[in-house]
Amino acid sequence: MSVANAQNMIGALERSNGKIVMFADGFVDEVWEIINSRTSLSQFTLYQQMNQFAARIANSGTGGVGLELIQKRRAFGGFTANIGYASARLGVDAALVGIYGKEALDPVFEEVGELCRVYSLDDPAVTHVFEFDDGKILMSHMEAVLDISWQRIVDTLGLETIVSLLTEADMIGVGYWSLLPAFDEIMDGVCAHIPEDGKTRRFFFDFADFRKKDQASLEHTLEKLRAFNGTYPMILSVNEHEAATLFAMYNETLDDTGRSIQEKTETVRQKIGLDEFVIHTPHYAVAAASNEAPAYAESVFCEKPVRTAGAGDTFNGGYMAASLAGLGIAERLHVANAAVGCFLRTGIFPDRENLTV
Repeated sequence: MSVANAQNMIGALERSNGKIVMFADGFVDEVWEIINSRTSLSQFTLYQQMNQFAARIANSGTGGVGLELIQKRRAFGGFTANIGYASARLGVDAALVGIYGKEALDPVFEEVGELCRVYSLDDPAVTHVFEFDDGKILMSHMEAVLDISWQRIVDTLGLETIVSLLTEADMIGVGYWSLLPAFDEIMDGVCAHIPEDGKTRRFFFDFADFRKKDQASLEHTLEKLRAFNGTYPMILSVNEHEAATLFAMYNETLDDTGRSIQEKTETVRQKIGLDEFVIHTPHYAVAAASNEAPAYAESVFCEKPVRTAGAGDTFNGGYMAASLAGLGIAERLHVANAAVGCFLRTGIFPDRENLTV
């Protein structure tokens, strides 16, 4: 990419005044590393690859496994906080509705509250994250999220506040689908209260791990989103594992053989019936939209990431910011790849000054 094109993208982000509102989760991520072996107080090795750790479990047979953990960090997490904060760092005006603290914000959300408008329903859920160089395992205490409902949002915020947030929003996020039992109910409530004022508002979704629900639930939700898509254009962003599930549903395979991945992504987008479909992987990103030719962008693979939990959300935050800035589909992918690349290398959500596109 030329320097001029990169400067144009950064300039578009700087001029953007896009606004988002996001519903309705909130997690504190307790992030751990797992020790493989220790030879002294200061000398030890970690499980760096997920398959190494899986082999340790498998090779234990029916016996027990004793593991030593090192806490890496305590951080905010979840759809609303991660994506909202990532987009706000790139200049988006973000309002977040979720569970960030009952009497006061949990300390991990304070930096989110400094940059975003935060509306908290209750104390956050907790996720234990086990990070490896090539991925992560997430284990969540879900009670707090399971209690989130549209009526609870209304009772806590009031319809007047909700309608005000929806009125000003250019983009609306609801997620994660697989972790939010009331997803369909919240979608119905949100869409019922968007004002009919002629303004085009888009929706953004990250469904997270499809395997937490069955295919019938996924098909039901997609049918609901298709019904709304004509009025509110829908963007669905998925990682390579989720994309493989969707491709298989429509008798396609997620690979780079035969027809190009761009063509396959457009085919699946049409079958899903949504306005825009985005796939992000460690090696590339691809997107297809109803009014643009599909686009593909290679990623710079990071072999030794500083931080992996939140990487996909950072990609999504970059993609949303670029969308709200009016950038074309290829440019949206470049901005999103640049955002997640910075995050993986440094562990920091990038702002416009340190975003290298």
